Amino acid sequence: MTLVKMSIAAAVTVWLTGCAGNMGVPLQEHAAVLDNAEQAKQALSQASNCCAGFNEFQYANLPEGETLLSLDGKQPSYRFDEGMSYFAAYRLPKDTGNLYIRLASQVGKTVLQPKVIMLDANFKVTRVLGASVFAYQPAHLMDADRIEGKVFVDRSMPGNPASETYMVVYAPADQLSGSTTILHPAKAFARANNTVEPNIKDPVIPHSPWGLVQIVVTDMAKAQGIEAVFKPEYADKVAMSQGQQAAGVAATTAVATSTALVATAPSKPAPAMLSETEAFYQSQIEKAVKAGDIDKAMQLVNEAERGGSTRAKSVFVDAVKKSQK
Repeated sequence: MTLVKMSIAAAVTVWLTGCAGNMGVPLQEHAAVLDNAEQAKQALSQASNCCAGFNEFQYANLPEGETLLSLDGKQPSYRFDEGMSYFAAYRLPKDTGNLYIRLASQVGKTVLQPKVIMLDANFKVTRVLGASVFAYQPAHLMDADRIEGKVFVDRSMPGNPASETYMVVYAPADQLSGSTTILHPAKAFARANNTVEPNIKDPVIPHSPWGLVQIVVTDMAKAQGIEAVFKPEYADKVAMSQGQQAAGVAATTAVATSTALVATAPSKPAPAMLSETEAFYQSQIEKAVKAGDIDKAMQLVNEAERGGSTRAKSVFVDAVKKSQK
């Protein structure tokens, strides 16, 4: 019997079963976390405040790639501005380019309405991301129903203590009395098959202080092949002594510079580079030439051009000319 000939109820059952085997998040393994909102609220009512402030949180290292956060009574609790909540605290990956973080709170019998606090290296709040960022998304392909948000972390100033360093995820107490209406599976099935949607009420899912949150971290620089630019060895390299800066080395290398750069130039034009990143490359190229490390300077030029720089080559040439005076 084909799906078209089945009743709506049977079709929905097959549709759900088929999706369950392909889910990116193992919901069944964590069913207890998404089972009973009242039980979770009762547990929270007996929870105690773990810490005096954000600086006392225990921050786990957040790796690149996927992390599955099971937020329940086993996690610490803290009295945020909205009230007491269970939370998870993370230290963001170090020595990366800009980060793209996707957080997806999974829907079961309950759902956690997430809120995120971003902190700098001194545990000062830089941003608070709530309902304006996190919104319901219906099931699609390998993604189940979820409340999802995306966070971009700027890493254009490596080593700056004001850069965002920590992330805290929790369910704000003022959202626990609310609910989220999700798309009924029968309607989703009808949309996927271009048929008439049945007249069925959409399920209303109560909010809970417990939840299952999928966190996916992507290093945007690594995805573009320029991740090494943001690692500290470039900025922290000790300058070579004056005795090692042989003028003959710079002069000889300068002769071959144009040929080497042309041979390694990118085959496709890259998107325009941010002015802050351009300035970072310029300072590192000049520093490398001044230290007599021409090979490193040329590598920086190539990396900068792959990332969209239009000035790296001219900065290198000018720096070599200055070193020969």
